[in-house]
Amino acid sequence: MKKLSLEMLRLSTNEILERSQMKKITGGYGSSGTCGFITASGSSFCGVSRDVAEKNAAGGGWWCCSQCATTSYCGPGSGW
Repeated sequence: MKKLSLEMLRLSTNEILERSQMKKITGGYGSSGTCGFITASGSSFCGVSRDVAEKNAAGGGWWCCSQCATTSYCGPGSGW
């Protein structure tokens, strides 16, 4: 598999992210966790830390850790 270089992409300086911007994108919700959550409005995320799951489920949502595989929002058929 070939590696892409910036030269190969021919991007202008306006199209290249700064290191701090890239860190925000790759950081996400902390994808190194084993927990998940669903908000009161129905948005769900899996593979997050427990802290992130608890905070985002506050206000009427739900969160899981050890039993995520049995939930409708992180289990089989959920798209995660």
